[in-house]
Amino acid sequence: MPTYKIRGIDVDFPYEAYDSQIVYMDKVIQSLQEKRNALLESPTGTGKTLCLLCATLAWRKSLGSFTTGVSMHTGDKSEGKSDVSLSQSESSTFSTIVYASRTHSQIRQVIQELKRTSYRPKMGVLGSREQLCIHDEVKLLRGKTQTNACRFLCRRRGKRQCSHFHQVAEYLKGNSHLGEEPVDIEDLVDIGRKFGPCPYYLSKELHKFVDILFAPYNYLIDRGYRNSLQLSWSNSVLIFDEAHNLESICADAASFDLPSWLLTTCIKEAESCIDLSIERRDKSNDKSQNPDDFAILRALLLKLEKCISEVPIESKELGYTKPGPYIYELLADLNITHKTASKLIGIIGVASTLLQEHNQQKSTGTVCRLDRIGEILDIVFRDGRTAHAKYYRVHVREVEAWAANDSKGKVSRTISWWCFNPGIAMEDFRNKYGVRSIILTSGTLSPMESFAEELKLDFPIRLENPHVITPNQIWAGVVPVGPSGYTFNSSYRTRDSLQYKQDLGNAIVNLARIVPDGLLVFFPSYYLLDQIIGCWKSVSNENSMSIWDRICKHKKPVIEPRESSSFPLSIKVSEGLDFADHAGRAVVITGLPFATSTDPKVRLKREYLDKQSRPEGELFKVLTGDEWYNQQASRAVNQAVGRVIRHRYDYGAIILCDERFSHQQRLSQVSRWIQPHIKCFSRFGEVVFTLTRFFRDVGTQCPTKVSLLEAKKEGNLGELTSSEQHIEKLFSPMTTPKAQNFSLKASSLIDTKKGHASFLGEIMPANRSSLSFDNCKTVHCKSSSDISGKVLLGRKTLLSSECERVELADSCHLGEKSKDTPIAPCSSKKRKFMSGEYDLKQCFGNSNEHSSSGVVDLRDKDGVASNSVELTRQKGNTPADSVPSVGDETQGSAFLAQVRDKLSAAEYIDFVGCMKALKTKAMKISEVLQCISRLFSGPDRLPLLKRFKDYIPAKYHSLYEHYVEEKTSIT
Repeated sequence: MPTYKIRGIDVDFPYEAYDSQIVYMDKVIQSLQEKRNALLESPTGTGKTLCLLCATLAWRKSLGSFTTGVSMHTGDKSEGKSDVSLSQSESSTFSTIVYASRTHSQIRQVIQELKRTSYRPKMGVLGSREQLCIHDEVKLLRGKTQTNACRFLCRRRGKRQCSHFHQVAEYLKGNSHLGEEPVDIEDLVDIGRKFGPCPYYLSKELHKFVDILFAPYNYLIDRGYRNSLQLSWSNSVLIFDEAHNLESICADAASFDLPSWLLTTCIKEAESCIDLSIERRDKSNDKSQNPDDFAILRALLLKLEKCISEVPIESKELGYTKPGPYIYELLADLNITHKTASKLIGIIGVASTLLQEHNQQKSTGTVCRLDRIGEILDIVFRDGRTAHAKYYRVHVREVEAWAANDSKGKVSRTISWWCFNPGIAMEDFRNKYGVRSIILTSGTLSPMESFAEELKLDFPIRLENPHVITPNQIWAGVVPVGPSGYTFNSSYRTRDSLQYKQDLGNAIVNLARIVPDGLLVFFPSYYLLDQIIGCWKSVSNENSMSIWDRICKHKKPVIEPRESSSFPLSIKVSEGLDFADHAGRAVVITGLPFATSTDPKVRLKREYLDKQSRPEGELFKVLTGDEWYNQQASRAVNQAVGRVIRHRYDYGAIILCDERFSHQQRLSQVSRWIQPHIKCFSRFGEVVFTLTRFFRDVGTQCPTKVSLLEAKKEGNLGELTSSEQHIEKLFSPMTTPKAQNFSLKASSLIDTKKGHASFLGEIMPANRSSLSFDNCKTVHCKSSSDISGKVLLGRKTLLSSECERVELADSCHLGEKSKDTPIAPCSSKKRKFMSGEYDLKQCFGNSNEHSSSGVVDLRDKDGVASNSVELTRQKGNTPADSVPSVGDETQGSAFLAQVRDKLSAAEYIDFVGCMKALKTKAMKISEVLQCISRLFSGPDRLPLLKRFKDYIPAKYHSLYEHYVEEKTSIT
């Protein structure tokens, strides 16, 4: 395992690192050493998570040994309390690393990456009860109902108590080593099922003394949960991975919406509490709950409902808006103040428990809505202060009643208290806890400036890393016009034009023909998605096919619905899912996904920022409303285009179908690693030429799936990406002159030690997923944004045998050459898959065995060249410059003809790609021979398996015979 000395710290890395990876680790260590915050962008597939873990843990290890052993001294088991001590007491003085990501599945992937490193810190992982509960009844519940049921059973004694909860302390006492090896949520669940302790409370105990703690975002952002964590926050390190939506998550966590239907439900629950408390008092003389308290609660909620209903709303579009501090005036009329709020929150807690106990007895899983009122009061009266209210706006609007409510169709109201300063969710870390460093990182942070300005944090250390791919693995272009020359612009001025919709559709038809495998198409909004799909499905005349039908000839579309409930298996593709390899070969952006400007939350956010950006504003510079509005759209685009290149060996195209992307200002907001590759085309025909050539060439230049499979066998790769599974293709809703080259060189502070040789210099992505498709079945993943809609175009065949004539209405025809670079004419009947010529003699290097060769050009039935492969038949002592004999050339031709006949189209591409990979030293000889032996396995291919030996140097015959024997014995 190579070791790199970075800023004086030895960093063990599983593989030979790229310069960009070393630069990334350098920035991480600089942030930790200098106690400063960092904002780090590194594209997906560059090994970001692995670099982050290795650099952080190397720095932590340099301070002192990792924590080992935890001894448990059980206390009051009924309350789940225990005393914990470390066998290494000094470890508790070192910085705790808190690693947060958005979801449990992403945390799981990070822990898998930790297993690949040499570091073994004491670790813990926090999960929800939904993920960890193993109680037969409670695990079936969700949300607050599950939480209350869990707490209720943990407090009980006797048969109804939770036996798992009471085994936690005893288990930890006898297993102090837990956490010294990477342990995931599934591992904790397995321990619970095998040995009895509750996995949820096991994780809660384990996290108290760890070197590194893994947790979802909300565990840190939610003040209530954060305060329950028993961590030493002082001098700790906070890492937010996948942080591109952190600002919106922080703002949402500090805001609330209270619709009429929810308030009505809370009033009914308060009435139920009155009845239940009276019933208990009469039947069992239980006076622990006072009916008068619940009566007061009900009266306050009724009065609040009346106040909201009387708010004067003159315009349905504008609603009723007041400054943030107005919320205190509204609540003061109900006698809810800082003094009374805490008592009211306590009454709500008692009411929630009473309702939960009743539901347990009745075996109902009804959710207690009163808890939400308590959460709202906690947000408004946080820490007994009011200063934070200046960052808010009160807004009341009229909406159609909730669909599932009895009052469906009637007009109802929603009162909101929206936070427009996401930084208040992070200020405790800076001002209260004394955190050492905060690192925000993601594959798509650009445009970066808004993060510091929105979060009100200083980020002196910043990085926009390049990708580890080569330029020939990506095609990126601005397509300002369609096949008929109509300008692409999705703004409201042109998007409703019939000509725009039709030309965009014709462009997608052509792209669907050119792009192999998965094609993702993003629309700026669901409205536009619906309008355009409707137009495409209409037929202009009886004798022609609709645009939609023509698309369906090449791809199998999957449309993302507005509501996931209407299509439970819909695919959310704008972010979060890994459409690597065949799943996503190209992404089409049909416009800029601006949020609806008339949406009250968007409008008020822009007004707030404009006011704050004046000279007399905040200490930190803030964005103007227009800057924020534009950057949000650009960030959504960056997240969408980041779906294409998912790892070192991946390749794909980014197609920007909107003329506005040709403006320099818009280009500057595209992720930095993409900018050098972007070209602006003036005619659609140029796009067809260059894109066709790109996919024709890249298939032979990039390592094949076979090489990835073999690399995995060598221990160089973790889980393989979704390219190894059957993947369907895709469709969906959500510049310029070539930019300056962007490159990063390793710092002079960095020194490399000699380590063990690594078989693989490239790093697979840490955040890949196991998404798979079968006959266009899809999985659901929550989308972070509602501003874009999407369509997934499903693949019909991996290798199409036919390619219809490309329809071009402009003056650029297939026989012409592009302005940028020459390109060979493309047949209008068949798609060419030119793999180039490969000389095995060159691939094997200097073997001191000379050979003659014969070149065979294989053609299909129509005479179109499919692949051209040069095979060299080994001749014992033939001079190097000897003329190939006709016999050898004929035998080579015959052999390749048999190979083409026996292998499928996809297998033959793997065969050719394998030869190319060997020639470029992308694969070792052993890998090539394993690849060939597998392709030629099977009774009908055994003659090919044996004959291939004639075309390799004699010194490799024994190795190849080993593979032949294996396949023969299996057969």
